[in-house]
Formats: sequence, C-alpha cells, structure tokens
Amino acid sequence: MLGFFAGTVVLLLVLQRLPGVGGLFRGFFGFWLAAILFSVLAERIASALSARRRFTRAATDLGHVESAYNQGKLGSLLLAGGKSKAAVDPLRRACAGEPESAEWAYRLGLALLATERADEALESLERALTLNSEHAYGEVHLALARAHLALRRDADALATLARYEREHGPNPESAYHRGLAFRMAGNRTAAQAAFREVGELAARAARFQRKAQRAWVWKAWLARFS
Repeated sequence: MLGFFAGTVVLLLVLQRLPGVGGLFRGFFGFWLAAILFSVLAERIASALSARRRFTRAATDLGHVESAYNQGKLGSLLLAGGKSKAAVDPLRRACAGEPESAEWAYRLGLALLATERADEALESLERALTLNSEHAYGEVHLALARAHLALRRDADALATLARYEREHGPNPESAYHRGLAFRMAGNRTAAQAAFREVGELAARAARFQRKAQRAWVWKAWLARFS
C-alpha cells in the first residue's frame, strides 16, 4: 500500500505539470484519478513482466534439449516473440534434424523473411510447399509471395497469389500483396483495383476477423496514394 501511495503521488505530481490537462489533477478528484491511472499502469507493467518471465522460462527450458523438435519449438517461440534473428539458428537445427517437417521449413522461412534474407527465405518456403502445399491453411503461399516481392519478382508473386486465391479464395492480405505486385509490374490500374478490393473483402469478412484485417485495410488505403 505504501508503494502504491508513493507511486500515485509521483504520478500525480507529473500529471499536474502537463500543459492543458494539469488542472484536472488538483484536489481529491485529481488524486483519485491519478490513483486509477497508476493502478492501470501498474497492472499492465506487471502483466508485461510476467509474460516476459514466462517467455524466458519457456525459452530456457526448450534450449536445454538439443532435439530437433525442441529446437523447432524454441525457434517458433522466439519468432512469435518478435526475436526473428535469434529464431533462425534453432529453426535451422530443427530443419536439419527433421527435414520432413513442413512446419519447421515454414517457420524458418518466416524468420529469414523478417530478417530481410528473402533469397534464403524463398528456398525454405518453397521446401515447405513441396513437403505440404496445404500447410498452415495456405499461409505458406502468402509468405512466399512476400519473399518474391522483396526480391522484386512481381510475376512470380502474382503467380503464387493466383494459386493461393484459386485454392483458398482471396482475402485482404492476398489482395494487398496482389496490389503491390501489380504496382511493381507497372500496372497501376490493376494495382488500384486490388487495393480497393482489400476494403471490400474486409467488409464481407466474419465479425471476429475484422479487427485482424484492419491493418491490411489501412495499408491498402495508404498504398493507393503512394
């Protein structure tokens, strides 16, 4: 309680000095408002620290075992945690130990793509498709298209996206990348149509999907004017 009170007082003093809103944090109401803000802030920090500890503990436990499976899990965990560069080596070991696994090849491709090594990512993603063309519900095709775009291979990107959309149907992500590929190829009319399609597809998506697809809508809107 003493720590909470002290933290609230420090935050209150800071807030009182903010131009324009400092007046809101005067008197009892101001202290009460600062206490609420400090409580929310402290909860979020505690949650973030707890998640970081769980992540570190899981990564440490997986790293102690050199099996291909554990190395793959470690690499996948690092990749999901935004540590793409650190994910590459364990995923390479997983691919070497379990070369028949489309999952490890796919995850390695994503890690390499995130670290701007598109040429290496291309090789790994193509291997994942060879092992299982339907792995990750076709998401491998989308990653492969991104690799082609990074290497400025617009025709290959369009062919990959066409295959994905033929088998799984278009979605906001595939339409956005299709727009980038058309723009790269110099077909501005087709590019603009694809970027407009992103919003149309997002509007028709199931409600639970719309939040995740909002980013593609914004990216497509910005791309239309760039």
